[in-house]
Amino acid sequence: MKLHQKGFLLTELSKVAHMWDHQLVKNAFIEYGESGDFREKSIRIALDELSAAGLVRRIDEKLEATDGTLKLMFNYQLSDFGISRMVDTGLLLP
Repeated sequence: MKLHQKGFLLTELSKVAHMWDHQLVKNAFIEYGESGDFREKSIRIALDELSAAGLVRRIDEKLEATDGTLKLMFNYQLSDFGISRMVDTGLLLP
């Protein structure tokens, strides 16, 4: 059984110091065998929710041109609170 989407995103961030959202989206697409604009937006919403809850933080941002349109990209990092909650829920070993 695969992790729920937010758990997967938190686990991915726990493996690295930080990661850009487009890489997190790509990793989630590979993990869940998904693609498309709707799924990408739902992953970005999940990242926004994790950020609003204080589990991750945005450490950088940039505008990137993709297919002739500008997209705002964020670089995410797992917060100390996020690490604590992951340990509490068993997503991360102490």
